[in-house]
Amino acid sequence: MHELAVTEYVFNLVKKQADAAGVNHVDKIHLLLGDQCDYVPEIIEQYLQVMSEGTPLAGVKVDATIKESTVLCTDCRSTFTRHQFSDRCPECGSSNLKLQRCTDFIVKNIEVS
Repeated sequence: MHELAVTEYVFNLVKKQADAAGVNHVDKIHLLLGDQCDYVPEIIEQYLQVMSEGTPLAGVKVDATIKESTVLCTDCRSTFTRHQFSDRCPECGSSNLKLQRCTDFIVKNIEVS
């Protein structure tokens, strides 16, 4: 259910921009989501379907790109995705690692017709 608030935010933001630009229909919303943000793109799209009835966003699709969190080795300063390691840096073998959680939630752009 926590997708409801963020979906309302996206809907209001995109609708305001579409109205200001005189857009007849918004076809797709492109999102960038961090793998740690805990939002499910399919649920956001379902909420948008309900919210957008009778508006320029009616039938809008959501295209979400997931950005992976990274890990920083504090010894050699290399960074790598968190799925590329076990408990050691793949470059230097150090266990001094710091998770850099990606919690981004960004409306990248919209497609209109």
